[in-house]
Amino acid sequence: MTRPSVVIHSDSGTSDTLYAKAAGIVESLSPGTDAVDASQSFERGNVRQVSAYLFTSVPFWPDGTIFVSLVGDGAPIAVRLSSGSIILSANNGTCTMCASAIGFRDAVMIDPVRFGNDGFVLVRAAAALSSGCSFDGLGRPAEPDEPVFFNIPKAVISEGKAEGEVGMLLRTFGNITFTIGTDEFEDTGIVTGDRLRVTFTRNGNTEYCEEMPFEPSFGYVPIGEPVIFNGSSGYMDIGLNMRSFIDTCLPQILDCPDPGEFKVTIEKIGGNI
Repeated sequence: MTRPSVVIHSDSGTSDTLYAKAAGIVESLSPGTDAVDASQSFERGNVRQVSAYLFTSVPFWPDGTIFVSLVGDGAPIAVRLSSGSIILSANNGTCTMCASAIGFRDAVMIDPVRFGNDGFVLVRAAAALSSGCSFDGLGRPAEPDEPVFFNIPKAVISEGKAEGEVGMLLRTFGNITFTIGTDEFEDTGIVTGDRLRVTFTRNGNTEYCEEMPFEPSFGYVPIGEPVIFNGSSGYMDIGLNMRSFIDTCLPQILDCPDPGEFKVTIEKIGGNI
């Protein structure tokens, strides 16, 4: 039997032994299970960052994959998505963006006594799942209002217009991913080459407003110019060619604990160029 992988991420940093310990626990308790090092470099306690990371990466893993988030505080919970993949984390909102984008099936409050009652409860529970423990066997069913989710408004789609919010900051290239799905964006009728007006607001105040095209990627515009494109995560992205959009155009977002406070409106203003 092929066992599902256990994908582990944390905010412990790369010099800590947390991941080595976690991987060792998984492979000791569930021989044959792959313990995967996803990332150990999240900002300490930044649950929104982790939630965004999961929402852009979980869809690329096989359905039924087990994800372990060792970030933030809260009672241990296991959330099963509509795809069958499972996220084990503290009950602090980590699963929010995946539950919103992929769909939420059910949740179990993990019994910490059964799984060690220490910092590796989630890891041992993940190993148990991978080796054949049922989802319900992890603990008691969560009450309907028990799982913690932060609010993510649905994208608003109309002819020639899409409205959403910032979902994730992609610091390596300086791009931003929105909570507007690429499939949803197609329903606007906007097509490649259309000119767009992109506006970021926060608390009702305009933080950025510029015109740019919708193209297959940032390489389709001159160096330093902005562009809207379909992100690899299945959500709309904005970026600059060969430059950081975040650092150049919206550096103030880095000072905001919740990037979702930045709302975005994308409007068509002209035909093909």
